[in-house]
Amino acid sequence: MSLLCDPGSPKLSWDDLQKAGDSDLLAQLTAGNDDALAVIVDRYRRLVFSIALRIVKNECEADDVTQSIFVEIYRKAAQFDSARGTLKTWLLQFTYSRSINQRRYLEQRHFYTNEGLAEVDPFHLAGSSLRIQGLSSDEAGHVVRRALSSLNEQQQEAIELIYFQGLTIEEAAAKAGETLAAVRHHYYRGLVKMREFIGTQGAEDSVKSSEKAELRVEVASLEPRRI
Repeated sequence: MSLLCDPGSPKLSWDDLQKAGDSDLLAQLTAGNDDALAVIVDRYRRLVFSIALRIVKNECEADDVTQSIFVEIYRKAAQFDSARGTLKTWLLQFTYSRSINQRRYLEQRHFYTNEGLAEVDPFHLAGSSLRIQGLSSDEAGHVVRRALSSLNEQQQEAIELIYFQGLTIEEAAAKAGETLAAVRHHYYRGLVKMREFIGTQGAEDSVKSSEKAELRVEVASLEPRRI
């Protein structure tokens, strides 16, 4: 009998999980046996990664997509309906959908073209357009520091080594102890995220600065109240 038909089934051991069918693995996962997810990952990770890589054309991006898919499976295990297909079919649907969305996201940000990558320089953005928006040099610098701190550790390290220390991507990879592809991914993804952060926060801070200026004018225009 399938474990899906027996919600009171006991927690399976690791050895039993490896022998279990996909439906039973999902039933165990829904019941709180997290080891079932590890078996599902072992069983299907290579397939999911290969499809994601075929679509996004980048190993680091494909790895990110793959991880997000299995996290989604973990969160939505209870929603699986065996009447609508197998676990493999469910995974493939997630994979194609997530990979295509990620591909579109990357294309919109010129991820696949060197010209586009050269144009994401957030430090140049901070030095020009932020001041045009009405921010002072100090305010623009503050926005850049906040943008940098919003990145994860790998992205911060890649930008520190390449942008600030002037290392090549090859030198940065050697110093960070990571692969060339990983460092390139962290560097360019970090720059893109910083540019997006700066574009949003710069506009918000510009409005705040404008409001402060208007407030100063209003206060200066107030007549002293007669007592």
